[in-house]
Amino acid sequence: MRTHRTLRVTSPRAAGSASRMAGFSVVELMVTVTVAAVLAAVAIPSMRTFLQNDRMWTEQNALVMSLNAARSEAIKQDVVGGVLVCASSDGLTCNTANWSSGWIVALAPPAAGAPLQTVTALPVSNTLKENNGRTQIVFLSNGTVQGQVAGQFTFCDQRGGGNARYTEVAAFGRIVSAPSSTPGRDLTGAALVCP
Repeated sequence: MRTHRTLRVTSPRAAGSASRMAGFSVVELMVTVTVAAVLAAVAIPSMRTFLQNDRMWTEQNALVMSLNAARSEAIKQDVVGGVLVCASSDGLTCNTANWSSGWIVALAPPAAGAPLQTVTALPVSNTLKENNGRTQIVFLSNGTVQGQVAGQFTFCDQRGGGNARYTEVAAFGRIVSAPSSTPGRDLTGAALVCP
């Protein structure tokens, strides 16, 4: 015959021992809140700078990818007029001098129909300017740029020229960006100016 044992649990209060409720004291809570506030004060500006740099890097890479796509298509398709990248506010036609409004990649001259690629406008606080006033860059079937004039692009945000980014299209079609380790400078090391 088996016997069962019953286990009895007795709380400390029931046993008559004095116990204290677990938790934080007011002093511990205040120290924790103070430390959290100091960490937030240090981290938030760094995070904002990181996000601004990341946004500008993303915009610059979008332009570089569009320029590379246009050059590649011009060589691949061997089109007489070439393939262009131009400023566009509607995403369909070359209709503005403001590169911040967005741009398209299309056959040159732009034919009716959808462009090969469309990039929408930059955020309101960011600007993109072609330093020579060009509204389009045309790549020919041999990979060079029509007109043999380099395209020079400066990306800016509300922080000004010290954080600007630079991308250049050489006359022979090579696309180069200034290193991200030297913001605010072009390929020669000259300081960039933002509007």
